[in-house]
Amino acid sequence: MRSQNDISAKFSALSMGEKLILIGSVVFAIAAIILPWIKVSAKAVSGFGGGSATKTAIGDPAAIWGWLALLVAIILAGIIIARLMDMQLPALPPAYTWGQVFAAGGGALVVFTLLKAWRIQALDVSGGLGVDVLDKSFGFGFFIGVIAALAVGAGGYMMYTEEKGGTAFGGGGFRR
Repeated sequence: MRSQNDISAKFSALSMGEKLILIGSVVFAIAAIILPWIKVSAKAVSGFGGGSATKTAIGDPAAIWGWLALLVAIILAGIIIARLMDMQLPALPPAYTWGQVFAAGGGALVVFTLLKAWRIQALDVSGGLGVDVLDKSFGFGFFIGVIAALAVGAGGYMMYTEEKGGTAFGGGGFRR
């Protein structure tokens, strides 16, 4: 059984890029699963009361982008957690490095999040009738998810530049 101090020491030893990836991925996963990303509200009309409904990132519209982003976030966080727990990761093909993996994963997370935002924005809530009874807006989970995705993307970039010998806002690096 690991002591709390051992885990804390290992977390403290992570580079800034690794911390951004781990924390950003966990926050993104929580925001994608639990928090509302889109809110549709109905206005009160002719004596009928209004109402509202919300959807998470893994709900419609275009749930595929939310699911893909969630999958990437879980994989990236899992890799960092595996390293924290001293698990042996499989060897990468010789042409690829962990910095490239994290940079590609962070970039993919940002792109999937932007594609989800695009589909939310393009959602037609009028039903093609042109009636202005429904309003749509981004939920607060969307904004948290975007910030978390950008943090993961920045962490991936930092991991890539650290690996290439540069220093991107902090020392350390992903140890093999």
